[in-house]
Parts: sequence; C-alpha cells; structure tokens
Amino acid sequence: MSKMLEVRLLGKFEVSRDGKSIAIASRPAQSLFAFLILNARIAHRREKLAGMLWPDSLEETARDNLRHALWRMRKALETASAARYLHADDVAISFKESSDYWLDVAELEKLSETASVDELIAVLSTYQGELLPGFYDEWVVLEREHLYSIFEHHMARLMSLLQTEGRWLDILDWAERWIKLGQKPEPAYRALMSAHAAKGDMSKVAATYERCVKSLKEFGIQPSEQTRTLYQKLKSGKENFETGATVPAPLGEKRKESPKTNLPVPITSFIGREKEVEEIIKLLGKNRLVTLTGAGGMGKTRLAIQSANKLVGKFRDGVWWIELVGLNDASLVPQVVAKAVDVRQTPNQPLMETLTENLGSKQILLVMDNCEHLISACAQLADRLLSECKNLKILATSREALDILGETVWHAPSLSLPDTQEVIGIRSLSKYESVRLFAERAEVLQPQFILTEQNAQAVVQICRRLSGMPLAIELAAARIKMMTVDEIARRLNDRFSLLTSGNRTGLPRQQTLRAAIDWSHDLLTEPERILFRRLSIFAGGFRLDAAEAVCGFREIKQSEVLDLLGRLVDKSLVDVEADAVLNETRYRLLETIREYARLKLEQAGETEEIRERHLEFFATFASLAGRGINSREQVTWFQRFEREVDNLRAAISWPIPSIPENETKHHSMLKNQFLVVGSLDMFWENRYRHEITQALKRLLALDELDTPTIERAKALKVGGFLLWSLNRFSEARAFLEESIEIAEKLGDPLTVAWSLAYLGWTFDFLGDYATAKTSLERSVAMARSLGEDGKYIAGQSLSFLGDIPYWQGDLSEARKLYDEAISYLRELGDTNRLTYPLRRLGYVMLYEKNYSEAAQLFSESMELNRQLDHLQGMTACLVAFAAIYRTMGNLEVTAILCGGVEKLMQQISASLWFVDTVEYDRSVLELKGALDERALSAAWSKGRAMTLEQAIDFALEEIKL
Repeated sequence: MSKMLEVRLLGKFEVSRDGKSIAIASRPAQSLFAFLILNARIAHRREKLAGMLWPDSLEETARDNLRHALWRMRKALETASAARYLHADDVAISFKESSDYWLDVAELEKLSETASVDELIAVLSTYQGELLPGFYDEWVVLEREHLYSIFEHHMARLMSLLQTEGRWLDILDWAERWIKLGQKPEPAYRALMSAHAAKGDMSKVAATYERCVKSLKEFGIQPSEQTRTLYQKLKSGKENFETGATVPAPLGEKRKESPKTNLPVPITSFIGREKEVEEIIKLLGKNRLVTLTGAGGMGKTRLAIQSANKLVGKFRDGVWWIELVGLNDASLVPQVVAKAVDVRQTPNQPLMETLTENLGSKQILLVMDNCEHLISACAQLADRLLSECKNLKILATSREALDILGETVWHAPSLSLPDTQEVIGIRSLSKYESVRLFAERAEVLQPQFILTEQNAQAVVQICRRLSGMPLAIELAAARIKMMTVDEIARRLNDRFSLLTSGNRTGLPRQQTLRAAIDWSHDLLTEPERILFRRLSIFAGGFRLDAAEAVCGFREIKQSEVLDLLGRLVDKSLVDVEADAVLNETRYRLLETIREYARLKLEQAGETEEIRERHLEFFATFASLAGRGINSREQVTWFQRFEREVDNLRAAISWPIPSIPENETKHHSMLKNQFLVVGSLDMFWENRYRHEITQALKRLLALDELDTPTIERAKALKVGGFLLWSLNRFSEARAFLEESIEIAEKLGDPLTVAWSLAYLGWTFDFLGDYATAKTSLERSVAMARSLGEDGKYIAGQSLSFLGDIPYWQGDLSEARKLYDEAISYLRELGDTNRLTYPLRRLGYVMLYEKNYSEAAQLFSESMELNRQLDHLQGMTACLVAFAAIYRTMGNLEVTAILCGGVEKLMQQISASLWFVDTVEYDRSVLELKGALDERALSAAWSKGRAMTLEQAIDFALEEIKL
C-alpha cells in the first residue's frame, strides 16, 4: 500500500495516508495546512501567515494562534513523519514540495490545453466541488474563483470535444455533472440542448432551455444571445450537429455581463489611427506588457484609451485605467493602482503583497497612463505584478520604456500626412488623419470654419510643420479663434525656422512638440507667462481662490489673476471644469502642458517659493476645513476635500530642507505639513488612513525641533485616531498620550479634549472600561467648557460613553447615553458623528426585541453614511441588518448579508470597528452552527457577488417590519 500522502481539497477537506484518514481537528489548522500545500513552492514568513489567518487579532495573539495551529498539524501528521512534509523555523513555515504527496488541485492545474477527451474525463472526475467549502478566508475565496475558472474552461473544452465526436450520451452525463457542480454554466445547457436534439427529443430541448432561463433568472440575467440563437436554430432544425460544436470560452471567461472598466470617456472624437489601434491589440494578444512610447503630445493616451476600449469584455475581470497624472510621490503608485482595481490594503500586510494576492488569478488588463515621471516605481510595480499574476497584462504609456524583462515597446507614430509639397485636391485631403484632426477641432472652436480650396494648402502646411503630432495640431487649431489659417501657418513657419536644419518633417519629436508649445508660450504676454508657469504647482486641478493666493505675488497682483487665467483658458493652455455637485468652477492644465510649464518654473528659479506658498495655502485650507467638518456643512466639506486630495497629498510630500541648510524654512514647512495632517481627521479616516499614517510617521521622523509644537500635537491626535480606526490600539495610545502631553503644556484645551476622546475610545476597545470612562468624562467636561468649539467633541464622547454600560450588560444606561448623544448631535447637525450612536442604539433596541425601532435606527444610520460615502460606516450598517435577521431567525438573509460584508471588508482597507466586528462574528458563529455547509456556502456566495449598493438595497428591501 502506498505511503503517499493524499490530499483532497475540492469539495471537501480530506487528508489520508496508507488508506487511513488523518484528522486535522481545528479549522485554523486546516486552513493553514491547505494554504501551505497549495503554495508549496514558497517559504512563508510567520508574521504574514499570522496576519492572513487572524487579520482582526492583535499581532501577539495572531502569532500564538499560528503556533497552536502548527502544533495541531504536526500532531495530526505524527511528530516523526511531520518533518517529511513540513519545514518550520523561527522565521518561516513551508510545505516541502519534494515530499511524496498527491493533491487533487495540482492535477487540475496541470491539465494541458491539448488533453484528450479521456485525459479530461480522468482529471475532471476528481473535481468534487469548489475548493474548501465552508472556508471563508480571503485567500480561499480568491483561489476558489481561480480554480473554478480552470475547471469551467476544461469543462467547456470537454463539451466541445464530445460534441465534435458526437458522443451525445457522454454529454448528457457530463453536462448534468457540470450543472450540479457549477455556477449556472450556460455552455452546459447548450451542450445538453444539442445532445437532446441529436437524439430527436425536442421536448427535452425546450425543457432544458427553460431550466437555463430559470437558473439564470436567480442572478437577475437572461440567457446570452448565443444560447438564445442555438435554441432557435434547434427548434427550426437548422443546427448542423456535425459542424455545430460550440467553441470553448477563453480560460476563465463566463457569460457576458456589464463591462468591467473605468476607462475615461474622451469628450472629443478619435481621428484615424485604426491600423495603430489594431496593431496595439495584436501586440497585447501576444505579450503581457506593451509600452506605448514617444514624445509628449503624440497621442499615446488617446491611443491607449481607444485600444483598451476594444478589449473591454475580453478580460473576465475587467480593463482598469490607472491615472498617474496627479501623483508626485513614487511611493504612492501601488495605492493608485489599488484604488483603481478596488483593492483595499490588508492590515499588517504590505500593499504590494495585498495587490498580488488579490490580482494573482484574475484575468485583467491594467492601463497605466503617464508613467514617465514615476518610471522607476512603475517599472518595479509592473515587474512584480507580471511575475506573480499570471493572467494579468499591462498597457502602459510613457515617454521612455519601463526597461524590464518581457516588455514590448511600441513607438507612437505621427498622424498620416500628405507626402509631397504639390497641390492636393480638397477631396483627397480627408484620407490624411492630421488634416482631418485640424479641420474637426477648428470647426468645433469656430463653427464658421470649413475646409475649402482656398485654405486647404495652409492647413496642409500647418500639419507638415507640426510633423503630424496630435497635441501640436490641436494647439494650432485652437488659434483659429484669433487668426486665419494663413496667419497660423506663417507664424509656425517663422517659429520653426529657428529650430530646424534641413527637412522639417525629419525633426525629432520632442523638439517638434517643444516648438509647438514654445510657439504657444511665445504668444503670451509676460504676466500670462508668469501665471502659466506658477499654475504648474497644482496637482489634480485648482480653484480660482487657490490660483490667486499661490500665484498672485510680486509681478502679478492677486486681483489680476482672474483676467490672466481667462486669457490662458482662451488660448487652450488651461481647461475649465464645471463641478455640478459643488456648483463651482475648477481649472486644470493638461499634463503635457503642465510639465512644460513646470520646466519654465524651474528655469525662473521659483519652484521652492511656489511650493512653500502652495503648502501654506493648503495648510490654511485644511485648518478652515477642519472647522467645516464640525459644522452643518460637513457633507459639502467632505466633497470639497475629495476634489483637493491630490493637492493635499502634494502639500504633505513637498521636500523640507534640513535645519543646517535653512532652519526657518524647515520649521515653517514642517509646521504646515503637520497642520494639513492634523486638521482632517474624519476625512483621512474614510479612505486614506493607511497612506496618511505612513506620511505622518515620515514627518515625525523629520521633526528636529527641541520644543514640540501644537501642530505636532494635532497631527499626533489625528494619527492616534487613524491608528485606532485600524484597530492598532497600542500604537494609537502612544500617539494620543503624547498629543495630550504637548497640548496641555502649550495650553490648547481643544486638542486635549479631542485626544482624550480618542484615548477613551482606545481604552474602551482594549477593555479597560474604568480608564475609558475617566478619559471620556474628562473629554466631555472640557468640551462643554469650550463653548461652540467643544460641542462636537461632547456629542462624540457621549456616544462612546454609552458603549461602556452596553458591554457591561446595562442596556438601560446605554440607551440613556445614546439618546443623549443622538439628541445632542441632531441639534448640531453633525451628520458624520450621528451615524455611530444611531447604530449603537439600534442594537439596544434589537436586544430588547424592538425590531421595528432597531430597523428604523439602522436605516437612518445607513442613509447618513451613504450621504458621506463612508465605506466602513455603510458596511457596519449591513452587519447591523444581518443581526436583525439573525435575531428574527431568517438565517438565509443573514448569510447573504454576511457574505457581502466579508467582501466589503476586503475593499475598505481595514477590518470593521471592534464593536461591529463583535456583532459580525456573532452572526457568523450562529450561521455555522445552524446551517448546513451547502446552504451556507450558496447564500454566502450570493452575498459576495453583490456590489455595495446592491447589498444595501437588498438589506433595505428585505426589511418588512
């Protein structure tokens, strides 16, 4: 009898040796064993395993759990033989790939594309169901989806081969097996219909089609056009069974759904370049990294958008646009990518690891635009993702290649041009892309413009002089508002004559583009040039008041900025954007133009001064905005912060001179950067908690001041709050205690009151209720002595005071404090902070069996969180709804909502707050004890398939109290 270890993870968890079952008793130990054997090529660091398997536990607790799980594994495998399979030291743990074992998953993954029918049947017979049913760890869910896509692909191949060979009885068997094991697979239903039709049983064809319609209806979709067409052909007898075999879908591809993409929609038409787009698509079909290179203004971005749009639907998990234009800090490239693909950072795990784990099995195309200013960071990220995510592809645009292994570089060509200097008839000009672009853009700007025999040659000259470069042509066309075509052509001739030698069409692209922008720059007056270069400091756009404050000094008065800005808008150097939500106007420089202007800023020697003014403005803005958070206009302020987030990030990241170099400037800039961080606690907490926590730690390391400042105290206050929201309570306590010490010493009672409130929350979640109560009561007393400024602190602290009797089982006292907090916060109009006590009071009502009142309170909290777009708050409300259904005995709905919550927790970059985690865990525990694995898994998967909005609508729709 074989001594081989046999492991089955598909449809069950089963380990055996010598025909005898090996019982690994605990679920965490089973999960650890499965992860190790599925990733046998890698030695896994202990801290990573602990953080992955126990993400909501303290680090020390998670490590203890890991040691206990490892002990259980060794005991189950018998201590002597465990060493044959496991390697464990103080740093890492791994499963020995060289050991003698058989794994059902490995057999499935090894199945080749050329496998015969018999080989397919032999391997697919081992697929007894999804990977590790009943396990809900994040890594399991991702691996489960990956393996099911492989199974689905090979099942489609099997159906096709059986149909080609006319093995209809085998199809009836295997198609039904697929339907039983699969997720409503349409190819299986199509194969069944074909098999029944081949056997002449048309009643079963119709019955099979009806089964397909009914099963898909559960997902809210209809059969695909392919399925409907086949059914119609079978009914009419037009399907040829000798040649009508279905073609298997590409690996992982499922039925057609709404396109998964965030590609931008250009407001202007795309002119020509059909061959280029086709070439790019072909290159992406053969290569995993294609980089579009060329000078600025060559239309790389538009080519990337057009090509990627053609591929939407070809990548199962979507085509995602990565906008790098507003980013200055190379270290934030992974964050931008994560945000675009909706991956949230896992606590205690580097973001790159989270990205690679989430994207590892996904069939996805990333389009990374404007990589040149972050070339090293983009190259490192692309190399890491491509090496660890086998189904991922990247289309990048950059002025230079990423220069990594496996890269295919494609140079963006000019738009097509007339070849000779001879006169060309107007009818022939439309086939040249450069002429068509100029004519269309000019007509938009000047509706009276039309291409005529009289102006055609001047247009041809302009396109030739600009070497068919899209941006240069668009800039030239913009002058149609103030010049005739002949005047534009003459000015281009004069300007370019200074930059050429010999054939103008042979100019280097960068030189030609620089000539075009130089020409546009030369048309500006000196005050316009000064404003133009100073505007380059803004990231992600700006408002008029920002331009006036930052750029209006010395040569330009603030009162002159409006007029000068209008002239730059007229000359197409600044774009205007209407913000319908905030009912205000924003301005933006196209990135190529912005980079050109930044060079001019450096040449003028103004860069450092403009950075300081930019930082000072946004420090003042942040300070004012901090008051806005604590006002009745807080929803509007949250929206305003989001518009300025790129500028706020830039302000925090500006380099600070060292003290020996310039002590005064060091103090001033560090103070302002602390102020930006320390004024926006609630805004940073919603979406940027990880990023700002890291930025603050960098700033604290730069703080060389002998005497601590109140700005440092405020930043520590916010840092403590963010760490608390990440459930990193020990770190939060250290930050907050230092904040209180500084603020008390410097006489800032408002900062002391806030820090005491946050410290009280921290002690509350650490279970030290006495200290928590003392801290919160001090906070309330101080807040009430501060008048208007302290009201918001008092309302928030009252909410958390209610938690203390709640945890101690005194619901009556908890209700009293929650009611007081709610009344207080309603009076203040504090939408953001009101969401928490509403939810907590809802739980009091729930456990007093007042379901109707609980549902009303949870619904109000949800609505307020939706207004604020607060992801964690909305997810917490879903947990609350799940608790209602659990308490009322509707466990199916509870499971659906818990499945949705699990997915959402992965997307919000942190676990739920501790109080909500307790309720979530309570629901999950009851579900596992009350539902069988199949029912729980089905409901859980349904919840995970929902978007946030779908989950919210489902929860609210189901409430009928």
